Amino acid sequence: MDFINLPVLLFSILLTISILTSLLSSRIGIPLILAFLCMGLAVSAGHIEMLQSLHRPGIIFFIGSVALAMILFDSGFHTAMKNYRQNAKPALLLSTVGVVMTTVILAPFVHFLMDIGWAFSFLLVAMISSTDSAAVFSLLRSKGLGLREKVKSTLEIESGTNDPMAIFLTLSFIFIIQQQLSNQSVQYGFLLPTLLEQAFIGGLFGLGSALLIKVLLNKIPLDTALYPIFVLGLTLLCFSTTNLMKGSGFLAVYIAGLILGNTRIQAYAQISKFQQTMTWLCQITMFTCLGLFVTTDGLPQIWNVGFLLSILLMLVARPVMVFSILHYFKQFTIGDKLFISFVGLRGATSFLLALMPIVLGLPYANVFFDIIFIMVLISLAVQGFMIPIVGRWCGVTIPVLETAPITTQIDLPGLGDSSLIMYQLDEQTPVILGEKIPRWAKPTLVLRNGICYPAGTGLRQLKAGDKVYIFLSSELQRPVLDKLFGRPSCEEMILRGDFPISAHTTFEELEHLYGISVDRGIRSSTISDLFQQEFADVEIGDRLVLDAIELVVHTIEDGHVNTVGIDFDPKGKNSIHSHIKLLSLKNLKKSLTSPKKMVK
Repeated sequence: MDFINLPVLLFSILLTISILTSLLSSRIGIPLILAFLCMGLAVSAGHIEMLQSLHRPGIIFFIGSVALAMILFDSGFHTAMKNYRQNAKPALLLSTVGVVMTTVILAPFVHFLMDIGWAFSFLLVAMISSTDSAAVFSLLRSKGLGLREKVKSTLEIESGTNDPMAIFLTLSFIFIIQQQLSNQSVQYGFLLPTLLEQAFIGGLFGLGSALLIKVLLNKIPLDTALYPIFVLGLTLLCFSTTNLMKGSGFLAVYIAGLILGNTRIQAYAQISKFQQTMTWLCQITMFTCLGLFVTTDGLPQIWNVGFLLSILLMLVARPVMVFSILHYFKQFTIGDKLFISFVGLRGATSFLLALMPIVLGLPYANVFFDIIFIMVLISLAVQGFMIPIVGRWCGVTIPVLETAPITTQIDLPGLGDSSLIMYQLDEQTPVILGEKIPRWAKPTLVLRNGICYPAGTGLRQLKAGDKVYIFLSSELQRPVLDKLFGRPSCEEMILRGDFPISAHTTFEELEHLYGISVDRGIRSSTISDLFQQEFADVEIGDRLVLDAIELVVHTIEDGHVNTVGIDFDPKGKNSIHSHIKLLSLKNLKKSLTSPKKMVK
């Protein structure tokens, strides 16, 4: 029975080590998928006989395709629809036109460095043209940082929707190369119709699958534990059927996940947790298998090419593409554009596409795979380590709570958006320091010294060490609860200014209170007016530099700034953001006296 026990033993060891690797990743700040990849590479270098079957590209391609489909479904499932309404246009342009631009910009460098035909040059770049933001957000979470909503949603949508375009370009150049190798005349007229056909069929099947899954979930009474498995089966059915109908299966599952994640469905909480678990398992399996497939014998010969192309991709192709597209969207600052340019990490899709030429037996196939392996490795290592630093420098990161609250979804009829949220209180929690609690935010249950105190049992005062459970009827209440019961990181006090003031304060009053110098043209304007003029879509954390102080947005109501914080030492921050806004303020007088509508 060793032929059964030994593979199971090896798989269980690899899986356990992969999970434990997350502890190391959070401590030293490396992307988890890089750790999974390196672990597979290390095992592959050991030449274990029972793993030789995984060196068959067809098997790896099958595993990777299924895993990527599940990852894309989960990506859509956990993307809020409001992000699409706010940032769909720039993100979708980055994921479509941006992929084409990246290919066009980098292909001449490949042609020059490798001295290969143009079709092969474009093929190599097309395979590396899509991004993978999963590593970005896991790194930021491990560092206790989040991204401003505008930047975060743009990266989420881009990374979730750029895979179909990269796949289409790869298949197109493979077809062109096959025609050239068979001495046939190359037909280019089919490219655009094929792209539109794949996108249309993929979108149609994704929409239809989402509606079908929603109806089945809400109409068929199943055991609660079976709903996530039911969704898994229907997701794979959507993926395979769309591909058989010549559509984009990856686009279909992403759209299906996006629609389902933003509608009320039965057992939403169980499905959400199951999808997150499956995504982790898929990432571990896929990247470990890809690491096992890599052979280190050919890497020394082409590492210099992979290194140069990585630098050109990070410092030339990606920035030129991002700045060219986002130039037409005024809500993005220079810091936003720099950060979006920097975080174009390469990952799962690039490896998967690199297997296609190997499966089809094309020339340079193994060389291309090794080059892409080096490029992905460098991207994850260099960009992965520097993302938190670059994020702070560009002024796009915002702090998150040091101790994240535990949320339990309430899956009852009529309470689809409700949840029970738990906060651990300490000496620095605002409610312990005397902050008043609104009536709707009163704890439902308090756990103190192992004893439960339900609401109305006479417990009058909260203490440090208490665990409070609060009924959350809508996610719109979450920011207020986080401010009352959560402990902000020390960095939040720096990023949010020293103390809050009303944004309806005029600059004449501000000048009188703090002795700063204010231009006459803006003295009668309020702080809210100024932010409305400077930012097309103002967000919490946005900043404006004014003489010796810096104004930081604290709260927003109905799209207008309500309160701001004052930072009396903006020059001390290691941030490009303040310098950008300082430059833009040179034109404030002209902007405020223009015929644009002012905020009342």
